[in-house]
Amino acid sequence: MPSRLAEPCPVAASPVRTFAHVPALDGLRGVAVALVVAFHFYGHHVVTGGGAGVDVFFVLSGFLITMLLLQEKDRTGRIDVLGFYGRRARRLLPALVAFLGVWLVLFAFFRRSSWFSATPSSDGTGHPLATAESLKDVLWSLLYSANWDVIDGGMAAPLPHLWSLSVEEQFYLAWPLVLTLVMACSARFRLPVVLLAAIASASLPLLLWDGGRGADRIYFGTDTRMVGLLAGSVAAMCWRRRRTGEPGSGPQRAAAGALVVLGVALFQHDVPARYLVGFAALALATSQVVLHLAEGPSPLGSLLSRAPLRWLGRRSYALYLWHYAWATWTHPWGLWVGSVVGISGALVCSELSWRWVERPVLAAGAHRTWAEPPVETR
Repeated sequence: MPSRLAEPCPVAASPVRTFAHVPALDGLRGVAVALVVAFHFYGHHVVTGGGAGVDVFFVLSGFLITMLLLQEKDRTGRIDVLGFYGRRARRLLPALVAFLGVWLVLFAFFRRSSWFSATPSSDGTGHPLATAESLKDVLWSLLYSANWDVIDGGMAAPLPHLWSLSVEEQFYLAWPLVLTLVMACSARFRLPVVLLAAIASASLPLLLWDGGRGADRIYFGTDTRMVGLLAGSVAAMCWRRRRTGEPGSGPQRAAAGALVVLGVALFQHDVPARYLVGFAALALATSQVVLHLAEGPSPLGSLLSRAPLRWLGRRSYALYLWHYAWATWTHPWGLWVGSVVGISGALVCSELSWRWVERPVLAAGAHRTWAEPPVETR
């Protein structure tokens, strides 16, 4: 990954900055999940690079999680690793368990029906699902190891989209411990260490490509996709090191250039470029957009702070869980009828998950209403 990630990060003489909830980042999350949904429902008919939404998710997650951990260290003098794990479990597990529970009930009744497994990437016919293999896929998903199962040729049931959640959760397990060690280093070495880790992740596809035979290993691997999460972490560390005040034109120009990169990624077809350098380029571009939005009000921030995008962003986790299942179930109905019914069903399930699963669990665990989060993460 280019070292320009570190350029807009002069060492600050002012006190450490405090980060608060940024509505525009909710909107950016909404755009990211909309791209993924559009890709799985419409595929090459609309946005061939809609999978770039996953890269945006990775950068946002790395940025917000690192910000939360660093602010906890500022406030208490330490990172409570077990407390962090508990908060992540409350945020992620209930909705996942609810989704997989409903899926298993439907699986018991419809596993022999072709429509139940007619994934968007299939020809629309599907096939009966083997019980043992499907239950194994559910187990791997609950253990957040679905990405490695996909690499090994598993995930026969239509649950492969859960691979990205596995990558994020593996990052969440390791990152608090790694960040604790990084923060124990001299201040001058902290950012370079994380930046070097991001560059190492960005370089791995060059070693694993093998003429295209390593494509799945690159796309689904935790180490190769860590570049996005680490780029977000670098962005969080950069934001804290900047001086307070007006961001100036530099970050605005960087964000404008980053938007061009993201736009090109949505319609590109060059598979080698996407796998070899695309993930790093998207990580760098998204991190610049996130930094720009985190600095304060801007035209882009105002656009992303619109209520519909924020609504979508708040429900993006549940929507990501449900949309691929609905895309599978409605795929045999044809492109336009299936997409209307499928997207509508996914949105309804997402709202129900948000209202009756996610918010109550978070409120009970935090002893506060989820309407007042300090920093919201996926």
